[in-house]
Amino acid sequence: MIKIIAYQIAENTNIKKFKAEYTGLLINSNSFELFYKYKDGYVFILNYGVVVFANVDDIQSSAFISLLTKYSVNHLENRLQEDFLIEKKEVIQPEFSYNSLSVSEINEDVIRIAMLQVAQSLALDFYQEAAQQLFDDSVNLTNQLEEFGRLKISKRNLLKFIGKTLNTKNRIIDNLYLFDTPSVVWENEFLGKVNDGLTQTFDISIRFRELEYMLKRVESNLTVFVELTNAKESKRLEWIVIVLIFIEILHLFLNRYFN
Repeated sequence: MIKIIAYQIAENTNIKKFKAEYTGLLINSNSFELFYKYKDGYVFILNYGVVVFANVDDIQSSAFISLLTKYSVNHLENRLQEDFLIEKKEVIQPEFSYNSLSVSEINEDVIRIAMLQVAQSLALDFYQEAAQQLFDDSVNLTNQLEEFGRLKISKRNLLKFIGKTLNTKNRIIDNLYLFDTPSVVWENEFLGKVNDGLTQTFDISIRFRELEYMLKRVESNLTVFVELTNAKESKRLEWIVIVLIFIEILHLFLNRYFN
């Protein structure tokens, strides 16, 4: 049995710097991930702030996370966690449950694919939570429109909220586009079944589309808010112009009849 535990420890991890400075046994790497043999197990580091352990005890994983912290960007105090098991059984085809995988053969590729899928699932949880917060904030503003007929927020704070939303959206897009099928599954039918089954088990595609939809809803709300703010600003400028014209006319009138 292989026990897998994934942690979201930061928003991002500088894996390029970590790779250059860490002397562990590197098995596989690219620009976005590092896969190491560690003690009697494995460690998978993803640049979107997730680290995954396979057959690594709690003391060793805690020590590794402490080491990884100095390579983290926006380290999280309350980190998310997801657990998973790979079991070896006499099965003809891979079998999947909500938190385990049963296969007739456990090898390094199976472990790596499972670790990657768990990492992606955990990252989706993290980004869905961030997107939900943005969505809830935008709904509060739409409720203000319904109740008061106007936004009870200053232009400065609205722009700050828009900036926060855009930064979060860009961060999500930058990281989630990396969710791709490992190249090794194209060369092996068994690994392909493992990967496809785990993708369905974790609902990766469905959750990605839900996240995409939520972000589009927030973006749509922001467009309305900006238009309302611009309309309000235009109206204010129109009144300023009217007042200035009135003052000019009054000045001409006074000059004509009192001079």
